[in-house]
This record gives sequence, C-alpha cells and structure tokens, in this order.
Amino acid sequence: MKQFTSYIATGILSVSLLSSCTKDLLDKKPISQSETATLEPLLLGAYDNLYDEYYTSDFLTNGDVMADNAYAGGDNANNFAIDKFTVNAINANIKRDWRYLYTDIKNCNLILTMDSSLPDKGLTPERRNQILGEASFLRAWHYFNLIRSWKEIPIVTSIPTDLQSTYVSKKSADEVYAFIIKDLEYALTRVKERDDSTSGKATKGAVNALLAKVYAQKPNPDWNKVVTYCDAVTAGGYDLVPDYATLFTLAGKNSIESIWETQFDGVLHQNWVTGMNTPFMWGDWKKFNIPSHTIVAAFDAEGDAVRKAASIKFVNTSWTDDYWPQPVPVINKYNDGDGKSNTYRLRYADILLMKAEALTELNKLDNTADGAQYYINKIRHRAKLGDTPATTQAALRLAVEKERQLELCFEGHRWYDLIRTNRAIAVMNAQKDGHGNNLNYNVTADKLYFPISQDEIDSNPNINK
Repeated sequence: MKQFTSYIATGILSVSLLSSCTKDLLDKKPISQSETATLEPLLLGAYDNLYDEYYTSDFLTNGDVMADNAYAGGDNANNFAIDKFTVNAINANIKRDWRYLYTDIKNCNLILTMDSSLPDKGLTPERRNQILGEASFLRAWHYFNLIRSWKEIPIVTSIPTDLQSTYVSKKSADEVYAFIIKDLEYALTRVKERDDSTSGKATKGAVNALLAKVYAQKPNPDWNKVVTYCDAVTAGGYDLVPDYATLFTLAGKNSIESIWETQFDGVLHQNWVTGMNTPFMWGDWKKFNIPSHTIVAAFDAEGDAVRKAASIKFVNTSWTDDYWPQPVPVINKYNDGDGKSNTYRLRYADILLMKAEALTELNKLDNTADGAQYYINKIRHRAKLGDTPATTQAALRLAVEKERQLELCFEGHRWYDLIRTNRAIAVMNAQKDGHGNNLNYNVTADKLYFPISQDEIDSNPNINK
C-alpha cells in the first residue's frame, strides 16, 4: 500500500513525537525565529494530515472490522489480526496509526505553541484566533481517536527541544478526556460559526458535535452535557437530508446533514476507502473490508431496504472470499467517483442518535422532543421504517445500538459504540459465520484496546511509568 507522508509547509521534518529525536531536529531554530513560518500554511499542513493512512483507511478497519460490521479482506496480515483479536505489540498497523496520530498532533502543536508576536503579513487578529481554534479542534480530534483505541496514552503539547523531552509517560483516560474537553472549549470560542461548505474546515457545529461525543465516550459519561451539545449542533442549522442514499453520492457532498467531512478530489487527495472497498473501483480484486453476515442479517431483520442498498452491494467477483459465496457483498458507501467521494467525520444523524442515547440514560423515553423515542424515530422515518417498538429503558438502549449500527455502518463508529455501552465482549463472542458456527473470537477485557507498539516502548523508557 502506498505510504503517505505529511509535510508541513515550513519544511520541518515530520517525525514521531515518541521516537528518538535526531540531531537535525534538535539543531533547528525555534519556530518563532523562522522568517518563513506563517500560521496559514501550517494550518493547511495540519488539515492535510486527514489524508494519511489512518484517516483514509485504518479508521474503518479499527471501527468496523474490529466490530461485527465487517471482516478483514485483502491480503494484510495486520488487518487479519485486528479482525480476529490476535493483535500484539509488533502489529504494523497499530505502530503506524500511533505514529500518524502523534505526528498529526505535533503539527497542531507547531501552531498552538507559536509565539503570538510572530509577524504574519495580512493575518488579522480575528483570523489568528480562528486558526488557533481550528488547530485546537484538530488536536482534540486526534487525541479522541487515540484514546478510543489505546486505553492510556501520553499527552504531548509542545515540540521536543531535547532528547529527554520526548520521553513522555502515559496518562489515564480521565486525564486525556479532560485535556480534550479543554482543547474543545478553547476552540469553541474561536472557530467560525459556519464556513464555505466545501472547505472541510472546523466550525462551531463540529466542535459542539465532538464535545457531545466526548462527554458520552469518557469513562464517566455526562449525559446532560451530551444533550446540551447535541442541542447546540441543532441550533446551528443542521438537518437530515430527505433521501439517505444521496448522502453517499458526489451530488450529496457537503449537504445540510454534513457537520464536518474530509474533501477529496480524486487527484491530489484520493479517497483510499473508495478504491480499497467499493465495487470494482480500482480493479476487481479482493476488498480490504467485507460486510459481515451480522450486518446483512441486521438490515434484513429490520426490513431496512433503503440503508442496506446504500451501504452494501452484492457483486460477482473474480476472487473468492473466506466468509461468503458468490455473489460477495462489498461496501457501497463511497462508491461514487474514482477516489472523489468525501468521508464524513461528523454528521447530523450521529448526533441525533447520541441525543437519543443520552435521553435513554437519563430515563427520558417518550416520543416527544424531550424523549429518546422521538430521535430514534426521526432516523427510522428517513429510512422508510415505522416507529421503534421499544418503550422501556433497557429496550431503548438496544434500539439506539441497532439504529447506530444500521445508520452509520462503515463510517468507523461501531467498535467505539460497543466499548461505550460495555457490550463489546458479549456481542463479539456471539458472532457466527454464514453457517451458524461460532467465530470463536474469545474476546476478553484485555483485548478491547490496542497494545502500545513495541517500538514505542523500546524508544521511550518512560512510556509505561
């Protein structure tokens, strides 16, 4: 697979923050002394990190293949290990994802630690504040993705100045989530209310949406905060598009439902999820993520023809699959344009279902604007389904879980939903193949999160302190 390398416009070498520093890095002048450094190209470089392999491929493997939505296809042994819960500290995927995300964080830190007196021709104080807000949001986003996959992680907020400063110890999940919230609160007062719909830039809607998800995902959720930030997203003018299928067409890019999506043009920025997963895109070869029997059965059991057709397509292929006879199901989302399909990072349906989950936990269950059923039904009605039959808190918890699976499949959410609801072990150990045989994942609590790469442990003597 092609390796992506992110470059910052100033020419500063992009390195792993938690690996050994080189003399070249240590000899560089502080960023505040650089005559060529400006905030705008640094921010552009930070946004370009959303085109690395984590954000154009691995997010889907980690969110859907590790869960019950998909199986690992292709020929990558590291993906197979994630699928079968046999990941260890030398897995190349977890090594590269860790390094991508910490490099992405480093590029945000370049902006956020820059001397405010640095001359930047034509940059107004207002725009400088917006840039700092966007960088703070991006840093929070990267940390959110790290802490959801690794149970404890280091917090890095500055650029290494010597070898010792690269030796950073892990922080607890509580500490990391507190840091993320602080970054997002800072961003919320600085980013634009709305932006050009094709810019892919962070706005208040994106910050509010991520705050809602963070307050739900942290070890001790604050469901009232989740509702507050979901409502703030709604107040920003977002809504569901009438036709679910249009969300995944080129014409459906940057719709009223899109809170934040990464923009792809098929040339400079190609969407690898498209080529590696969708029907015959980039050739008739085995796709890297294959829809599971579980997700197909879930659509069929619900009679959900609308979302199934938009999400999955059965095709006759030249290759055989370990789980399916011909025709084989492949992912149909992102299947519009040769590498040009955008990727949703945050969309409004996710936020409506987060609010339904929060109201369920707050025991507000009815079919009014203050009740969980109301928001589940909004999502179901768009898919041409009737009202949820769930009325009790226990039933509504499962109803929210099911709607999130059907609505958001192959968008990188499912595994983290199961972690958040403490359902991952039970759900994954019940998985069966197409013949009804148990897949024997044997998931235990110590397999729910990735181990830190052995390379990071070897290069950082403080990582486990």
